[in-house]
Amino acid sequence: MATAASEYVLSTEDDLHAFVETVLTKVGAEPADAAIVADVLVAADLRGVESHGVARLASHYVSPLRTGRVEAHPKIETVRETAISIVVDAGNGLGHPVAKRTMEAVIAKAQQHGSAVGAVRNSSHYGMAGYYAMLALEHDMVGMTSTNTVRCAAPTYGRDMMLGTNPFAYAVPAAEEPAFVLDFATTTVARGKLEVYNRKNQPLNAGWAVNEHGQETLDPQAALKGALLPLGGAGVENGGHKGYGLGLLADIFCGVLAGGKFGRQVPSLRDEPMPGAISHWFAAFRVDGFRDAAEFKRDMDIELRAFKRSAKAPGQDRIYVAGEIEYEKTLAHRKNGVPVHVKVWAGLEKLAVELGLPLVARQLSGIPEGGSARRAERNGFDEVES
Repeated sequence: MATAASEYVLSTEDDLHAFVETVLTKVGAEPADAAIVADVLVAADLRGVESHGVARLASHYVSPLRTGRVEAHPKIETVRETAISIVVDAGNGLGHPVAKRTMEAVIAKAQQHGSAVGAVRNSSHYGMAGYYAMLALEHDMVGMTSTNTVRCAAPTYGRDMMLGTNPFAYAVPAAEEPAFVLDFATTTVARGKLEVYNRKNQPLNAGWAVNEHGQETLDPQAALKGALLPLGGAGVENGGHKGYGLGLLADIFCGVLAGGKFGRQVPSLRDEPMPGAISHWFAAFRVDGFRDAAEFKRDMDIELRAFKRSAKAPGQDRIYVAGEIEYEKTLAHRKNGVPVHVKVWAGLEKLAVELGLPLVARQLSGIPEGGSARRAERNGFDEVES
């Protein structure tokens, strides 16, 4: 379904960033931490992953800080470290700052030793996974990350919510082509996408979710009361066991390996919020540990172009590779303005009034007809999200 221009307003990257940073500082976050959270949220909106952008500011970050469910000034501790690994206790603070700093520590170790891994426990939601994997790109490294999340998905042939959306993200550098950035939930969609479709009053696609009785549903409101399905949908015959396996692997890498909460220890969406329930995992390795980095990136261009130039299915005018749509949206949104859904915009205005702040994110205009968001939706890649 094409996106109606009237459903969005446009703001600027700098204004949105300043607003998020100001809000989080106002509710007690350290300014440096607030700046990192703003980086991640606005990066998501720039890339068109609106389910992980400023739409989550009030519910996922401001409210927990104001109520004390997330520590504004956490005691962060490195609990185990070797030359090629690090485990960090986040002190129940915001997930974004500790995630970025841990990934930077992993990259620094990989620069010296070729590869490194890291994990964070006692943390909270860290936003768009791809942000952290992409930190490795400028160093000619491959970046990887995963996180567990609150339980919201049923295992194959199960009814209980046992897993979160538990995304993985991989970023691989190229030369002239945009980097290959694969960022995906291990459920068929992220729960945030149900929220997006609910705001837009759009029906879900089949295989995304079940209602509270375990029956598949297309109603986003019913799905929000039920559970997500693993990547692949319901049953082995549809490949759902593969998404289930990936989601469980994420919980193992993040929760079990980090010494954090895992399985039923992680709260479900129906439970009371639990401090420090989330864990993350990071990895990076140098391309030149395998071959010359420039030659690798040249061959990455050849690889990616081969797929994009391959034969198209009837009725299709373009083949994409992972990260390409988000890259093009970023360019378009930096030039024309960042789209914010009108309901999200109203929420930002309400938040500004509550905190006694000016809405520094200026409304520019509506989205031009035929803009990048509409073009991507027509090809079925409206949001590649975590």
